[in-house]
Amino acid sequence: MSTSPPVPWSPVSPAEASSTGARWGLSSRWFWPVVIGAGYTVLALLYGAQLFVYRASHGEPPRLGEALLTGACVWYTWAALTPFVLAVARRIRSMGRPWFVQLLLHLVPGVGFAVLALGLFAVLREWLVVEVSGGASAAWTYFLFIASKTTDFDLLIYFSLVGMEAAVASARRMREEAVRASQLEAQLAQAQLQLLRSQLQPHFLFNTLHAISALMHRDVESADRMVGQLSELLRSSLERDGRHEVPLSEELELLSPYLDIERTRFSDRLQVDVDVAEDARDALVPSLLLQPLVENAIRHGIAPRRGPGRVWVRVQREGARLALEVEDDGVGPPVGRTELEEGIGLGATRARLQRLHGAEQSLTWKARAPSGFLLSLSLPYRRTRA
Repeated sequence: MSTSPPVPWSPVSPAEASSTGARWGLSSRWFWPVVIGAGYTVLALLYGAQLFVYRASHGEPPRLGEALLTGACVWYTWAALTPFVLAVARRIRSMGRPWFVQLLLHLVPGVGFAVLALGLFAVLREWLVVEVSGGASAAWTYFLFIASKTTDFDLLIYFSLVGMEAAVASARRMREEAVRASQLEAQLAQAQLQLLRSQLQPHFLFNTLHAISALMHRDVESADRMVGQLSELLRSSLERDGRHEVPLSEELELLSPYLDIERTRFSDRLQVDVDVAEDARDALVPSLLLQPLVENAIRHGIAPRRGPGRVWVRVQREGARLALEVEDDGVGPPVGRTELEEGIGLGATRARLQRLHGAEQSLTWKARAPSGFLLSLSLPYRRTRA
C-alpha cells in the first residue's frame, strides 16, 4: 500500500495526520507541528522549573522568568531542528540497511545536530537570557563549556527523536499490513462464499430436473407445470445473484415455487407447514438458506417413506438471535445410527454460516421420536436496512 511522504514536521503520512487531526479540529498540515510543539513546551517548562529549584537550593537569587527562558532556549532549539532530524532519520531508514549499520550511520549526523543545538543555544542565551551580553566571544566561550559537559545529553536527544520516528514508522507499517491482511481475508471470504453459492445452485437444479424427468412419462401436465415452477424458481434465484444475505421474506418467496414443485412431485404424500413470526420476516439470512434445508428433509426423510409425510418450517426471533427449525416425520436415521450424513446441501450451508457469522452461529440436528429429524439453526438477528 503506497503512502504519500510525510510533511517535514510529521512522523506519519498526510492521510494518517488528516484522520488524527480531524478528531482534534486540526488540519493534517498543522496537527503534528502542534503536537510536537506542545511536547517541547512541556519539556521547556519542566527544564525551567528544575533550573529554578536548583538555583534556589544553592542560594542563588530566584529568577523564575530567566529559568523559564533558558528552558525555552534549550528545547525550542531542538524544536527547530526536529524536522531536519526526522528527514535524516527517514533517509537512513529508507536505505534498508541492518539496524546496527543504521545506528553507525546516525553517529555523524547525531554529533552534528548535537553540536548545532548547543551552538544555537549558546547564541540564544547570549542574546535573550544574559543581562549584559559579551557578544560572539562570550557565546563561543560558553559554547565550548557546555559542549564539554552536555554533548552526550544532546546526542541522546537526537537518538530519541530517531527512535520515535522509527517507532511511528513501525506502527504505521503494522497498521498497513493489518489493513492489507483484512482486505485479503475479505476477498478470500467473498470468493469462498461465491464458490459455495455455485455449489448450491446446481445442487437443487439437478435434483429438480431429476424430479421432472421421473414425472414426464406418467403425468405430462404435472411435468409441464413443474417446468414452469422451475422457471420461476430460477428467475427468483438469479435476481439475487451476488448477494450473500437477503431478507427472510425473499427466502420464503424463493421457497414457495420449490415447494410447489415438490408437492407436484409427491402429490398427496407431502405436506409442508411454514410458520414464520412476523418480527422475523425482515431478518437477514444467507441467500439460498431455506431451500436446501427443506430439500434435505424431503429427500432423506419423506422420499424414502412409503406413506404420507410432513415437514415443518418454523422461524422466530429470540431476543438478539434468529431461531430456525426444519423438522420432518420421515424415516429418520438408519437402524443403529442417530446422526444424519452431511451432504452437499448441509455441508455448504454450514460452511457459509461459519464464514458469515463465525462462532456466533450454530447448526445442529438430532433424531426425532418416533421418527424423522429435527434440524435447528441459530444466528445473530440483524434487520434489513430501510
